[in-house]
Amino acid sequence: MPIAKTIDRRLFLAGAAGASLAGAANATLIAPGASAAEARALEAVAAYLEAHRRHYGLPAMGMVVVAGGRPFTILSGTRDYRETQPLIGDELWQIGSISKSFLALACLSLQAEGKLTLDDELRQHLPEAQLPGVSSGGPFTLRGLLDHTTGLPDFAPALGEKLWRGFNAGKGWSYSNTGYDLVGQALSRIEGKPVKQIIEERVCKPLGMTNTRGAIQWRDRSRYPASYSPLRPDRPVLPGMALAPAPWVDANLAAGSVAAPLADMAKYLNFLIAVGQGKGAPLLTDVQARLWLENPVVQDPASPAETYGLGLMHRTDEGRPLLHHTGGMVCFSSSFHVDAAAGLGAFASCAVGGMNYRPRLITLYALRALRAAAAGAAIPAPPALGGLPGDAGDYVGSYSDGQTQLDILPGLVVVLDGARVPLQAEGGGLFVTAHPGLVEWPLVAVRREKAVIALDHGSRRFVRSGVNAPLPATTPEIAALAGHYQSDDPWIGGVSIVARGDQLYLGGAGLLRRTGKVDFVPADPANSPERLRFEAQVNGVPQVLIWSGRRLERRDV
Repeated sequence: MPIAKTIDRRLFLAGAAGASLAGAANATLIAPGASAAEARALEAVAAYLEAHRRHYGLPAMGMVVVAGGRPFTILSGTRDYRETQPLIGDELWQIGSISKSFLALACLSLQAEGKLTLDDELRQHLPEAQLPGVSSGGPFTLRGLLDHTTGLPDFAPALGEKLWRGFNAGKGWSYSNTGYDLVGQALSRIEGKPVKQIIEERVCKPLGMTNTRGAIQWRDRSRYPASYSPLRPDRPVLPGMALAPAPWVDANLAAGSVAAPLADMAKYLNFLIAVGQGKGAPLLTDVQARLWLENPVVQDPASPAETYGLGLMHRTDEGRPLLHHTGGMVCFSSSFHVDAAAGLGAFASCAVGGMNYRPRLITLYALRALRAAAAGAAIPAPPALGGLPGDAGDYVGSYSDGQTQLDILPGLVVVLDGARVPLQAEGGGLFVTAHPGLVEWPLVAVRREKAVIALDHGSRRFVRSGVNAPLPATTPEIAALAGHYQSDDPWIGGVSIVARGDQLYLGGAGLLRRTGKVDFVPADPANSPERLRFEAQVNGVPQVLIWSGRRLERRDV
């Protein structure tokens, strides 16, 4: 008998530390054919999804889990801007960069027909691409572009101006939407049709994903849940921060423009499970299926187990190999995980963009819960929301910028101007908080021989009591570059540049390294392909920032 019930928040106990679960939960689980053990696992997953939605203040979330080929659906939130109509399950969700695996599949399909090989140089099929010469750093092969190993920047214009690279082919890894868009242009030239049509015909139709769209278009907008983005995108993102309706953007980008209902994503998950088991039908031969997953490249030498290949992230969890990807759009964020050996997959999406949030913890937890159910074990507790980092004690103490004292109490509570407000750890010694005196910028820990000696905030430095760690003087030249730069293109948005000491910081946290009089690159990673150039000086103050080929205008307030 189908299970269609509302999950009460009392089912969610462990893992709720730090989460704000105001009001009664209302995640709806639809699980036809689920066993009693599977139902318990799915109820725990639904409760965890509801905790996420309320903790982060998300208006709508949809999820589909597949086990043994059967789809189970979880819905939470509303589909309209008045927040009166519940989700009904047929909505379209923008899957973002999960679309990259669809493009890789289209390439494999064309390779099987002899229309290309993954080792082809891009300019064989797209001579209009303005790329550095092969002699300057190696070829731009289709495989290299699909693996993100050609050194191209992330979101530079794919066509129209000369591109550049941050490292030679195969000598590094850097995520590049630009590279995927170039491959999409090549496929369009080969087939003589838009990439949207190629994806729908070569991937979606054979899989029975008849309601999936290869592009995001106005004509389908009524089929999407009402979508949102932060009301103040110029501030660090905090759980539960105020949201506003997100701008709508049509998109026909090969890097990420697929939109699908949950039922169709269940079909895609089942296909990926089959691929992970060595079976490629109906899109690939079994040989092609194995080749798709072979030889992924390391993304970061510091994490050699995290690899990427042809539109798929390869991960491990509890010693098990998983397929994974996330997707972020102007107004949607998504994630999937697949455990092929266990026959399990999970996809989740929320109708919010611009938050650097992905529901990856939910999709990963779904696999863990259902594996436990299959083994007859107790359902594990989900990862905690808002927990403290293991080094939380390192930051406890008193700090001062010479005028104002700031205290960090045990439990990561900041005290400033008499107000006590929790800090939220973002990882790597980065913290954000709703404290009105600190909300504009993140707090960035400064260490000396592993000890925290200061907390940087915007242009200020709060030095720990008893420590000498002054900032260098800020020159007028550096100070003139700081400011807020904005684009009216929602894909680009805005960026704030902070002058702190004698350095510039992106968003108050990311150190920029100077490469010329008005030219900078991110200091981390050292081979970053991104480029920043300050232009249009008025009285020594730049009015324009060119970010990897995209124009942003100074709009200080």
